[in-house]
Amino acid sequence: MFVYTSHVEHRIRQRKISKAHIERTVLHPDKVQASFKKRMLAQRDFSGSTLEVVYIQEQDVIVIVTAYTLEEEHDH
Repeated sequence: MFVYTSHVEHRIRQRKISKAHIERTVLHPDKVQASFKKRMLAQRDFSGSTLEVVYIQEQDVIVIVTAYTLEEEHDH
């Protein structure tokens, strides 16, 4: 099950990123690595644009923290 924080709901609307792409990136990443505070970074290429999703896996729940394309500037 995917849970979206209010922060990411706002950001993905702003960045025009679909939840389908976010979920596909988490479930079938091209690359994934550990980050800080139990966060994971998943990357997947969509037609030449790389989507990066920051998430936390808590048992059967995946909490989406933020998502952005690597070409755009983002703040953490």
